[in-house]
Amino acid sequence: MLPSVVKQCVDPWSQLEQELDEWVSSKCMATLWWRDDDAVKPGQKLDRLIELTSDAGLLLAVIPFRAAKSLARLLNGFPHVQIAQHGYAHENHAPRGQGSGAWELGMHRGETVVLNDLAKGRERLEELFGSAFIPVVVPPWNRIAPELLIPIAARGYKGVSAFGPANLSVTPSELIIANAQCDPIRWKNGAMFAGESKTISQLVAHLESRRCGQPGPDEHTGFLTHHIDLDGAGWEFCSRLLTVINEHPGARWISPTSVFGVSA
Repeated sequence: MLPSVVKQCVDPWSQLEQELDEWVSSKCMATLWWRDDDAVKPGQKLDRLIELTSDAGLLLAVIPFRAAKSLARLLNGFPHVQIAQHGYAHENHAPRGQGSGAWELGMHRGETVVLNDLAKGRERLEELFGSAFIPVVVPPWNRIAPELLIPIAARGYKGVSAFGPANLSVTPSELIIANAQCDPIRWKNGAMFAGESKTISQLVAHLESRRCGQPGPDEHTGFLTHHIDLDGAGWEFCSRLLTVINEHPGARWISPTSVFGVSA
């Protein structure tokens, strides 16, 4: 009889620690940054996020059409939070039933209509948040038509942030594409924490690819949350991730202004 094979479970946090140890051995620093989407008004969950990220920095993607003045009043006292433009109204304009997903920043309405919406949204965010706003577009549902990148850059935007690998071949040189690569929420059948193994595997995969030169150590690793949808396990993960990064000599959080090369 063959001896039974005992499958050892590797602690996901140990995997992250080991990857960061490799960065130390390579005499490099793993840089991470934090983005949170769908902000419109104050609330207990946003208060918790603001406090949690005080030492990390936060890019808060605000929906311009729905943004409350009370949100601006709240954030006025927290300089570690920068504001990005989360589309305009976070509305789907893609034809339904075609399997293309939800799009606000697609070409379904034509370029002029989309750009006009973005202009109205930017004006509102600049009015509400002043210097805390940085000219970065965060497309709703992380989808933006490549045809919009050149006109967006021409209108003075400095960056775009979606999710996953960036198609830099269609990106104008004056526009920084800084996507997030890790999302701790599982969205199918209702938002809930995706689990330590899956979430950390996203982080480790991107950190390892950077360390090995693809895409390269200069592309920062983006961590994406939606504070409104985080459950208890998700909050616990975020808190522990902050501690691990803050305490490891091979990693640090960087501010959104550093990611996009702008001043607040």
